[in-house]
Amino acid sequence: MPDRITMTRLLLILYAMGSVVVAMRLLFAIGAVGQLANTTSGKVLVAALLALAFGAAVAARDPWRGRLMIQVVMAFTTLSALAIAYRLGFEHYGQDPAWLLLPFAVAVPLLLGLFYPRRPGD
Repeated sequence: MPDRITMTRLLLILYAMGSVVVAMRLLFAIGAVGQLANTTSGKVLVAALLALAFGAAVAARDPWRGRLMIQVVMAFTTLSALAIAYRLGFEHYGQDPAWLLLPFAVAVPLLLGLFYPRRPGD
């Protein structure tokens, strides 16, 4: 079984790639992105996703030194999951594709928390 650092690196790389995919879909209005694609909020979200992708990719090189970035990724993704759950639970949008992101938004902070890097030598 891979060690904790290897799993953390893999999760961070997958997170970075997923963030870039979502950002590109929003930026170029590919698929069902709703009305967010052509708004200032959508552009700010794209910038945040690309910044998180860059930070996750850098943190993947040395997860122990990048643990602050890992905490930011965990917090952002947890709050995003809560926002998606709120939207799906309390606002009624028919056929909202946001539910497709919910399992990943819940899994990422849980997995990163499980494989959070420990001090070298522990």
